[in-house]
Amino acid sequence: MPPSFSQPPDPLVSSVLALLKAAKEQGCDVNRTKLAKLLYFADLKAVEEGGTAFSGATWRWRNYGPYDNALMRAESTIVSADLAERHDDRDETGGSCTLRLAIDGLADPLPPEHMEIIRTVVREYGRKGATALKNLSYKTPPMVEAQAAGDREVILNLSRARRARQARELIARHRRQRASQPQRLRDPAAAADLLKDHEALAELRRRANARALGEE
Repeated sequence: MPPSFSQPPDPLVSSVLALLKAAKEQGCDVNRTKLAKLLYFADLKAVEEGGTAFSGATWRWRNYGPYDNALMRAESTIVSADLAERHDDRDETGGSCTLRLAIDGLADPLPPEHMEIIRTVVREYGRKGATALKNLSYKTPPMVEAQAAGDREVILNLSRARRARQARELIARHRRQRASQPQRLRDPAAAADLLKDHEALAELRRRANARALGEE
């Protein structure tokens, strides 16, 4: 039976564990920047699909895009419990702080619907570098809105992602409807014929309206 993990008071700990588990399953390396951005994308996906953000993070625009300082506390909790390993090779020339799940067979730390979102996000973005993920995060609707207003440190409005998706779906549906219309309705000659018919009936419409209003 796989080891279980007792749900902590802070759901961010479970979300970090869930992401590290998905990364291990798919053979992806995760450093601190990637961890934050992947969890941010998971929350965005949940909101886009009509649900709510579930990671437990409070996302703000900081120096490298969406971030929550509470991630550091969640990381320390997991490392101190020997559930994850931390390797920090940063120095004056660069490097990164990487995280890896330290145990095998850990039971899913989140409900199935949230684990599915986490796994989907890791599958889609997990092999991208930290810089690429940071750049992608700056193009998301909540970050675009924050940048336009110059609002650093404010809480990002994730509902912007849902409205942006709804707008894209509306435009796509409108295009499909136009494409499915019979060609004759989009034919300039057919449109001219319809206009002639409309003008020819103008007098009949005027008389009918006048009769209805008691003017004749």
